[in-house]
Amino acid sequence: ALRDELAKLQASVSVSTEGASIDTVRASLGQALSLAADMLRNPSFPQAEFEQIRRQALTSLDSQRTDPSALASLQLGRHLNPYPRKHWLYQGSIEEREQELRALTLDDVRRCHAELVGASHAEMAIVGDFDPASTAKLVGELFGDWQSKAPYARIATKFYDPRPLDRVIETPDKANAVYRAAMKLELRDDDPDFAALVLGNYIFGGASASRLYQRVREKEGISYSLGSGLSASSEDRVGDFLIVAIYAPENRARLEAAIGEELRRVLDEGFSATEIENGKRGLLDARKLARNQDGTLAGRIAGYLYLGRTFQWDIDLERRIAAATPDQVR
Repeated sequence: ALRDELAKLQASVSVSTEGASIDTVRASLGQALSLAADMLRNPSFPQAEFEQIRRQALTSLDSQRTDPSALASLQLGRHLNPYPRKHWLYQGSIEEREQELRALTLDDVRRCHAELVGASHAEMAIVGDFDPASTAKLVGELFGDWQSKAPYARIATKFYDPRPLDRVIETPDKANAVYRAAMKLELRDDDPDFAALVLGNYIFGGASASRLYQRVREKEGISYSLGSGLSASSEDRVGDFLIVAIYAPENRARLEAAIGEELRRVLDEGFSATEIENGKRGLLDARKLARNQDGTLAGRIAGYLYLGRTFQWDIDLERRIAAATPDQVR
């Protein structure tokens, strides 16, 4: 219910501030923060809204039973991250999540909020047209005395190295198929090799000019959408490399062969100097563009507040990307 009300609030603020004066925009921010604080600190938890959200969640779960993308993601996530059943990060099956949702009560939600939610360890980042001094003062008044009852403890992620798995999940009523392949990496985003890996992934499958895209979609036309991704924790040595594609089921063998050939070619031969230079330009431009988006920027600032970082970290990473050589990337 809180999520829905905040979405309505965001929409109403967006409508009311279009074409408005700077003073009106700044006044709306204060009103929005005050309303959000009241909703967070004094939630009403109406039973009808609780039941509605539960029904929506159950309907979403039911749709996942035959959804290729959801089933592939779930299978891969459970295999690569086999946390024990009672662990916070355990990824339950659809059946387990349904059982938990049906057993959940509104009293459970109230208790969770009362025991765990507070602002003792919070970060807030705001990007846009506002007055920093008055906004900081207001945030302190709204949230400064909202103490968390439970002590804060970070839930660490764990590196698992599971056995290889090759599995096909049949969804005969769906026209398209989803391919997902992934592996775990003992990697943190401050490792010396991280910048070269980021660049290598971008050239291999991270853009429309990438090796995968050009081979599988443009040249052979056997995938509607595909790409690769790389992620790494900022705190634990846990990372992931992922390849995703959407294709017609009859093209599975061709798709797997093409992806395998391109991956082996990169590992054996690396990238050309031209590919490296073009990749650097594209990746650095994309990172610069992301910093021009208010939402992305606010999220990054909030994350850096938590990690104790500044944008010097971005500067240093992008310098290493710009300096990476073909041999380093390979």
